[in-house]
Amino acid sequence: MRITVLLPFPVTKPVGGARVMYEYANRFAAFGHQVTVLHSLRRPFKKMRSPLWWKRLIFVIRGAARPAWFSLDSRVTSKIVDEFSDSFVPDGDILFSTWWQTAYALAKLSPRKGVPVNLVQDYETWTGQEDLVKSSYRLPLQHAAISNWLRVLVEKESGRSVQLLPNAIDTSRFTQTVEPALRDNFSVLALYSEESRKGTRYILDAIEPLRAHYPGLRFSFFGVYPRPASLPEWVQYYQKPNNLPALYNQHAIFLSASLGEGWALPPAEAMACGCAVVCTDIGGHADYTKANETALLIPTENTTAIITALTTLFDNKALRIQLAEKSRFQLLEKFNWDQSVTTALNWFDSLQKG
Repeated sequence: MRITVLLPFPVTKPVGGARVMYEYANRFAAFGHQVTVLHSLRRPFKKMRSPLWWKRLIFVIRGAARPAWFSLDSRVTSKIVDEFSDSFVPDGDILFSTWWQTAYALAKLSPRKGVPVNLVQDYETWTGQEDLVKSSYRLPLQHAAISNWLRVLVEKESGRSVQLLPNAIDTSRFTQTVEPALRDNFSVLALYSEESRKGTRYILDAIEPLRAHYPGLRFSFFGVYPRPASLPEWVQYYQKPNNLPALYNQHAIFLSASLGEGWALPPAEAMACGCAVVCTDIGGHADYTKANETALLIPTENTTAIITALTTLFDNKALRIQLAEKSRFQLLEKFNWDQSVTTALNWFDSLQKG
């Protein structure tokens, strides 16, 4: 098949949604399909602040057509184009896009370009355009969703069936190298984000009270930002870590206080690497967590709950090890890329046949 993957903009730093699309591109190519990845300079509903020629020049100079932070297969053609229109999108069999704004451009393309498929990776309303997001689900496209809660949401809004294409973990990269029993029981890792919906503020409010009771607490954050000035000196910070699996393996517990996710990658990656996970009870964690069996689940926006859950694991090493081992086993069994890619390709084949 000729598969064109559409990304809404050149992705110059690690972004989970883009990483998922690049993973699909690599694996489609590995199956022998002709894969082209396109990044658009223009987006529907997005006003350009700079002239198009200037944006094009900047991204070309930066070599942004092929992301420096992700190893894109050499068999995948990757380009930056002015926009997603018939003039810039090649003829093909399948158009595979993500992001609600991209869906509107996708719906206008000629049938020669391929069967239009949009992968919904979150309820993307943080730009404040909820009506437009919901309307994108009713466009004349095929929709897929990365999690069950998103599948139900899109089906309700569109009145049509939605294909589930669950996220997966690259188990050749994210793997356990340090046994959970050998890890520092008081070591905790979390993602730092300045997006309010990621819940970082509730983690920050918890770390000093925790350290007061556990002087040996070793707390670490990683993120794309420079080290935040607000972090206590004793807290470790890793900006764009080169070896994220090693970082997971250096910690016993991974903490996510997110208020909303499509299908959160970091907690699942941490599970694959042998961390016990404490995370919020939201749809984006639900597909791979079960309370008190594979994770400790906490309510959103609740610092006290974070402190209580971490205290439980600090005081009960056996429980921490049990959670780590059970969650890793079920994750490797249910969420691997071979299954997701095979499901996607079989679905694409059925769409082509009508």
